[in-house]
Amino acid sequence: MTILLTGTRAPATLDLARRLARGGHRVVGADSMRFPLGRWSKAFVSHYYLPPPRQAPEAFLAALQGIIASETVELLWPTCEEVFHVARFHAVLSESCRLMCPPLETLRPLHHKLEFTGIVKAAGTRVHAPASWPAEAAPPQERLVWKPCFSRFATRTRFDSPPADRAGWMAQRFIAGHEFCSWACCQDGLVRVMSMYENQVRAGRGAGCSFSPYWSEEAAAFAVKLAERTAFTGVLAFDFIRTVDGQVFVLECNPRMTSGLHVLAEDLDFVRLLVQGTAERPGMQPAQLALPVLFSKPSLLGRAPDVIWRSGDPAPFWTQFLCVGEFVLRALRSRISLLAATTVDIEYNG
Repeated sequence: MTILLTGTRAPATLDLARRLARGGHRVVGADSMRFPLGRWSKAFVSHYYLPPPRQAPEAFLAALQGIIASETVELLWPTCEEVFHVARFHAVLSESCRLMCPPLETLRPLHHKLEFTGIVKAAGTRVHAPASWPAEAAPPQERLVWKPCFSRFATRTRFDSPPADRAGWMAQRFIAGHEFCSWACCQDGLVRVMSMYENQVRAGRGAGCSFSPYWSEEAAAFAVKLAERTAFTGVLAFDFIRTVDGQVFVLECNPRMTSGLHVLAEDLDFVRLLVQGTAERPGMQPAQLALPVLFSKPSLLGRAPDVIWRSGDPAPFWTQFLCVGEFVLRALRSRISLLAATTVDIEYNG
């Protein structure tokens, strides 16, 4: 099968491409960066530049259609936040190939942090959503976490003090406890493979770079139920907190590829699981992104396999510095943070 992966800037996409290629698939890559991480990986038979979907959506669509036709693509798998822009054109693109994502009307409420809390309540599982309010209706007596309803990596999250302009923000009751994350690949409402992990180190406030396997039956049951209720196709990832009294709260949903893929064991038959599927705990192992760990907590460097380095596919390890350099230039030109620069051309804010 020929599979087109977009979002090749992400380590998770590189990991996915390698796993799919090992399973016998022909993998094509594309991104709206000039020097994305996966551009020179041997996992890709070819790689394409895309117009930025946030700034040029129609050109982005036309470019995808051209790649699908020229490469005879059978499955389009958007992995980063461009998934929302692909989902916007779901009806058009699905005429040419299968899509590993649902339409935008399914994705949007999962991405909207306040609307997602209502979805959690309707699921009726043992997992709860923290009490949440539109920012303008937040109770003054509560200890609160403030977030834009559309956001990522916790780059704008505020604790206790609200933003000056509350339009488009929500407030959530602060929950103390142990944080962990889940990742699930789904097809037609069925979970095919799932993993869970703890972030041992973060690059900044939100993005993890060192991952340790974890498991929660409550969180697993929640992911299975939500995938079933939404007939979901694609990736569902969640951030959880377990309190000292054992309650599990889900904070938000990331309906895209995340670092959960990295903790799946290297010898796991990933392609077989995509076909046969199981929601049971898979083989897992620790993993890390060596470069961010080096700058965030060097004492942990080398204590787990690096996601990017592979002796049989070394180019991404050396060219990752080009990728970081492109992010730095974007940050300087747009006067934004380095983390914000990683998604400025693909993010979806409603």
